[in-house]
Amino acid sequence: EMESSNSKEDQVSGISSDYSDSSSPSSRPATPPRKPKDFDVIRGDVPAANAESEPLPFKLPKLSAEQRRRLRDGERIQEQSRMGREGSGFVVLDVKAPPFVVWECLLDFESYPDIIPTVKSMQLYTSEKLNIGFVNEKPVLPGTGRETRHYGTPSITRAAFTLSKFRLNIAAIHRYTPHPLGDYMEFTLDRSCTNMVLKGAKGIWYTEKNPEGREGYTRVYLLCEVQISRALPKFIVDYAADRAMPRATTWLRPEVEAAAEEWLVD
Repeated sequence: EMESSNSKEDQVSGISSDYSDSSSPSSRPATPPRKPKDFDVIRGDVPAANAESEPLPFKLPKLSAEQRRRLRDGERIQEQSRMGREGSGFVVLDVKAPPFVVWECLLDFESYPDIIPTVKSMQLYTSEKLNIGFVNEKPVLPGTGRETRHYGTPSITRAAFTLSKFRLNIAAIHRYTPHPLGDYMEFTLDRSCTNMVLKGAKGIWYTEKNPEGREGYTRVYLLCEVQISRALPKFIVDYAADRAMPRATTWLRPEVEAAAEEWLVD
């Protein structure tokens, strides 16, 4: 069964994460803000989209005329399907900012505890042994490798998170790929990350520049698939299905548009 919702008023929230030392936001060292002067937004190494461009390795949802109208009106589109303990869905929203601002926010993992209310803290790991679990990697200090996590530069980031509502510990691998048809970032549940809730999860962030000719806007897609443990009570499964995707996305528009307003003043 497919369910759909559209909202501009959802409470700002998102995924959450935790350092192994459970440091609080007030005790975390502040990281300097990322601004355009710190990176080159001109990507000469990425060809323009044309008939010979490699296709995207995933399919985007087909939006109806009504959904496109709602996006233009500033609403967020969400659809999800439930198939027992497995499900999939997507969220789409338009933000008034160019793609590079969106990606600077999404790739700034160190700032997640400050910009996503349900993120308490996070821990980055090395990404040298992707075929085995993150417990075999080494934890790294915040900021390590940050110079490589920018718009237009392919990157792989491994990080551990904690979901604040139920203190659920997870870890994920994020693979960011520039593409002439729109950049995307794949994320997958780390194979070491076994718990009573998530047995499998994967998804994609994708950005579309100037959707439907709207200059200065970016259409952001979040596509997700999850597999939930049979040991989990059904009311928690329903709660997660209803809340997870909104909480993973409603923080994005205010943060991205605030960053664009600050960075693009000139």
